[in-house]
Amino acid sequence: MLKDVAPVYATEAVEEHFRQKPDVYLNVGHVVAGAKRAKLKADEQLVSEARQLEEADWVSEPQPICEDHNLRILECLDCCSLIFAQADYMRVDDRHSWAMTHVYKAKEAW
Repeated sequence: MLKDVAPVYATEAVEEHFRQKPDVYLNVGHVVAGAKRAKLKADEQLVSEARQLEEADWVSEPQPICEDHNLRILECLDCCSLIFAQADYMRVDDRHSWAMTHVYKAKEAW
């Protein structure tokens, strides 16, 4: 019954079982279910790490400068609030276009 369960996930399942239910008899079903949870958790962690690496590339430099306060846009809470208040319902690209027109300095001034 455990031939398809990776040892690392089986070990984690056993440890989890005894941490959470130390007085419940451990059986194969507990190990299989716990191993599935452990594998799912590991897979989610990998996806999360991959997403973080991908999102790290999203930050553009130089950041736009707000017209009113002459600050980088991510440092200007007033302008960030304005962008989200006025353009919250918009798609990301439309919101950026709106902000370029109404909030940011001309790109040459960055």
